[in-house]
Amino acid sequence: MASATGEPLPTGAFVPAHEVVARLATDHPAAVAVRCGDIAVTYGELISWSRQVSHRLAAAGVGAGDRVALLAEPSAAMIASVLGVLGAGAAYVPIDLAQPDARVAAILHDAQVEAVVSTADTQHRAAGSQTPVVTVPSVPGEEPDAAAPDSFAAAVCPADPAYLIYTSGSTGEPKGVIVEHRNLAASTRARLMVYPGNPTFLLMSPLAFDSSVAGIWGTLQAGGCLVVASQDELRDADQLVSLVRRHRVNRTLCVPTLYELLLDAAERAGTQQLASLRQVIVAGEALPQSLVDRHFAVHSSVVDLVNEYGPTETTVWATFHRFTGVEPVSIGGPIPGARLYVLDDELQPVPPGTEGELLIGGAGVTRGYFGRAEATAAVFLDDPFAAEPGARMYRTGDIVRRNADGRLDFIGRQDDQIKIRGHRVELGAIESTLRLLEGVQEAVVLPDARGSGLIGFVASSREGAGPVALRRALAEKLPPVMVPGELRVLPELPRNLNGKLDRARLWTLAAEPPAARPATAPLSGDPLTTQVIAAWSEVLDVATVPLDVNFFDLGGHSLAMFKLQDALERHCGLRPTIVSLFQETTVAAQATLIRTSRDQGEDTVTSNSAEAARRARTARLRQQRARRGAHQ
Repeated sequence: MASATGEPLPTGAFVPAHEVVARLATDHPAAVAVRCGDIAVTYGELISWSRQVSHRLAAAGVGAGDRVALLAEPSAAMIASVLGVLGAGAAYVPIDLAQPDARVAAILHDAQVEAVVSTADTQHRAAGSQTPVVTVPSVPGEEPDAAAPDSFAAAVCPADPAYLIYTSGSTGEPKGVIVEHRNLAASTRARLMVYPGNPTFLLMSPLAFDSSVAGIWGTLQAGGCLVVASQDELRDADQLVSLVRRHRVNRTLCVPTLYELLLDAAERAGTQQLASLRQVIVAGEALPQSLVDRHFAVHSSVVDLVNEYGPTETTVWATFHRFTGVEPVSIGGPIPGARLYVLDDELQPVPPGTEGELLIGGAGVTRGYFGRAEATAAVFLDDPFAAEPGARMYRTGDIVRRNADGRLDFIGRQDDQIKIRGHRVELGAIESTLRLLEGVQEAVVLPDARGSGLIGFVASSREGAGPVALRRALAEKLPPVMVPGELRVLPELPRNLNGKLDRARLWTLAAEPPAARPATAPLSGDPLTTQVIAAWSEVLDVATVPLDVNFFDLGGHSLAMFKLQDALERHCGLRPTIVSLFQETTVAAQATLIRTSRDQGEDTVTSNSAEAARRARTARLRQQRARRGAHQ
């Protein structure tokens, strides 16, 4: 049979994730659990902090089985909040702060949350919520008069939900995956088996991206140190590399696109910056063969490269492959506790070497979609191949093939779902939302020529329904990853002789490189502005680059900003800081930024406001520590 089973998970009494960390805190209270910026939080402080959060939630009416939204920037407070929500008996619902207000409101409504946890910097995002808002301090012990409970507020059972993570729904509505405590326990036990030791782990995944689950629990349940990259650090590959060096990080996980940027930054600063690394895990999108080759060219063989695969519906991961050197890319074999099946359209096993759909069984298979029984029944099926009664398996919709070495090669998708920068995206969801915009008669969205972004085709004859205006309107309804980097507005979409939409023609148009399209970039008499335009055109893969349009309105995103930094250095001879590029987001503003730097004789562009903000944050933290010390 075309199936494979991972090694068995260890048996034993069920202990919830947060209680495992609490037991470690009892044994090693002074060990550092979380670092973020200038803050270092010990295990003892983390558990005391999170227990306080759990009791504040209980006082707000949160109980077993409820759902609590988490609106928090990457921080130590975010980690304490996660533990605190679980300690209140509830499931946490992470909200991506990059999402527009309409999307945030839709998730809060769909999840039927009982409360919202925020920090002082994010509580304004919950302003329209009718549910209680619990604000968590930025450092432990900031509220010295608060009680220090010696236990969490509520107990949980294996079948209780631990978290809901939302994915793109085919209709444009967000769809929440219910992950139970037993799923989380199984996934983490498997991770501790595959990655032994107590790591110093650099967390770069947003909380709303389920690889954060791997980093948080795979580190804290191992007694390791979780280094949380701040929002500013996540925007700058040079700062991320500096974090690895400063904290001697030995394990990390990110999408391959980001790892490529980290290697770029490390090679600029000297690859010894990454000397502490022992394991680099990539997941969330297809791993290019070129990145495998580059990894082993940069690192010695003592640095593992591990390719993980798994949908949210199977609790983060289901397969992995550990590279021992340069070899062909695969997604490997099953993690401990997982069962993998390669089946045909009739859900029967296919012979080795034959393509089929990957279905996943085992302890990581989650409950299903919150409030969507029909969608759950369509992809969560009874598992006829399992020995235990009541076992279920999940239809991934991914096409794979078992190769001669017995590992799985990923072939592609059955439907119109793709992955962009590690996020699952339903093309139909974007098309549905586009069609609701004023002036849009028809819409089709496809992957772009590089496969790292999206391109949309819109039929509209209404004056004013230009690509920039449509992108801005779409960005108010969908998260950034679902907004096409390029929108082409046509009087009508191409059709074949039968009058049906000619998708083959659209695929051809989407694959055209910029040089094949009419050059419509504005001409400039200023050589520096022309150089900035050239850098934008190269990075965004577009020919039209207006002088006064926001980088993100033309399809840019945070990872593309790293590439723009490199491109500006090549074209203009100066390397602006990432912070300054996030502040000056038009061609005209960036040309002025670089010109000013040249006039001042600087080799790089610095951001006085960013430095001032950093000093202010440091001073505020020192004051908070002083107040905390005065009460002890």
